[in-house]
Amino acid sequence: MPALRKGLSRVSEDTEGFKNQEDPGGLQYGSSSNSVFTDHEMIGAFGFYTKLAIQLGFALVAVALLWPAMLSYIIKQEMQLSPGSKSFEHWKETPVPMYIDVYFHNWENPYDGLSEKPVFSQMGPYRFYEKRTKVDITWNDNGTVSYRQTRHWFFDPEHSNGTLQDQVTNINMVPLGLAHVFRFKEESERRSLSYALTLMSQKLWMTKTVEELLFEGYQDSILTVINRLPFIAGGVQVADRFGWFYERNGSRSIDGVFNMDTGVNDIKQVGHIRSWNYENTTGYFRDRCGNVDGTSGEVFSPYLSKEDTIGLFSGDLCRTIYLNNGQETMVDGIKGLRYAGGTDLVDSGKIDPNTSCFQEGDPVPLGLLNITSCRFGLPVFISYPHFYLGSDELVKSVEGMEPEKEKHEFSITVEPTYGVPIDVKARFQINLMVEPSEDVLLYSDVKERYFMPILWFDQRASLTPALQDEVKTMVSIYTITSSLAFCLLIIGTILAAAGITSACRRFQKNAITNASSPCPCGPNVIGRIDV
Repeated sequence: MPALRKGLSRVSEDTEGFKNQEDPGGLQYGSSSNSVFTDHEMIGAFGFYTKLAIQLGFALVAVALLWPAMLSYIIKQEMQLSPGSKSFEHWKETPVPMYIDVYFHNWENPYDGLSEKPVFSQMGPYRFYEKRTKVDITWNDNGTVSYRQTRHWFFDPEHSNGTLQDQVTNINMVPLGLAHVFRFKEESERRSLSYALTLMSQKLWMTKTVEELLFEGYQDSILTVINRLPFIAGGVQVADRFGWFYERNGSRSIDGVFNMDTGVNDIKQVGHIRSWNYENTTGYFRDRCGNVDGTSGEVFSPYLSKEDTIGLFSGDLCRTIYLNNGQETMVDGIKGLRYAGGTDLVDSGKIDPNTSCFQEGDPVPLGLLNITSCRFGLPVFISYPHFYLGSDELVKSVEGMEPEKEKHEFSITVEPTYGVPIDVKARFQINLMVEPSEDVLLYSDVKERYFMPILWFDQRASLTPALQDEVKTMVSIYTITSSLAFCLLIIGTILAAAGITSACRRFQKNAITNASSPCPCGPNVIGRIDV
């Protein structure tokens, strides 16, 4: 009996010690060797539904967090260019209908020479449908593809305001180009040129058909002489005819060789032109202005934002065109970002010092880009149509210019998630510079330097209804799955939090119940009764 009383006394002491000890959460425990709340009881605090809620919650959160990476992988597989992929088929032969409207500026007072301000009237549009195809395609090991392209134009009389036989009067371009080449030669050579132009009955102006000025080209006695005596033009090879698109219809060589990123290594780089004619600089402009940059205009990076600047490399202009100021808009039910061209395209340091490297030769008014070196010495200057965004000095230098943002702005609208162009309005004007010359009789009566507007074009491209549906489906899938992932994250977090909260409450309730028991019966306590 004394031994039994002694054992019960020790139990009582242990119980008091258990009641007097507290954990940080306020639950009472015995010592580590005498705990009355066992591992088995702690696990028991997690009921079936509690465990299910926690496990399901964590699973949903994991799926939601992994979904962006999975979605990015899917988009990469869809957008990167690779043999046999859908994006490659669309890029190889553009399924988007493209057309170009050509407008001519007709010189109304050519008989005044340039002793008076020239007056122009607009003719057109003359519409041509365009088909582009990539040829000579070579896949490279560094994640790029090299190619050439062909472009075919087909006249559409139904949507044209005139015929290809319409007569257009403007500055005589061939002698103008030759006089420009001779401007820095010796005075005796310039006078010899003047005599030769007089012998060949060259005039300051000419009248040709639309067909001749564009694709068919026209013969000129100067071109015949230069082809026989190429040293006259400084060794520059010239065609036997002159036309703005002469020998370009269907040519696979004139546009040059492009090397483009396929996006295999970095999907954000898909479509970027890495080199042109095997060089990463054009050789026509100084410093950064001569870099080959931007895309071909058919493929853009995915995940675009309003703050992004998109670049388009143009072999015709020998430079990259930058568009910015992305504005949200809707095109045929598709949300897009509309990027527009600004003054940086037609600035050579007047507004932005970074564009000063585009200045070639004498300074020109704001609104013009000198591409003479890119056009074989012909004094060609690019502007927006009707000198849009040009200085007042430029707009008022000739009569007939009526710049309007809606009609003359250059813009591209892109679906930002996938980088798909959904609306293209590429607009440029070709101008020729005419200067006074004391040594060349043809230009001796020219009063001042003029930039004669020749023609401008409006190149348009928009998705067909079938392609619109395809893009809408892609965007809908992305939007729905992204929203679903967010919902899963919320639901998973709520489930996991609810399960953990429930388990903690049950855990606390069991601990309090066991702590308040008059005779805790934990196995460690019972095992210590000394009978």
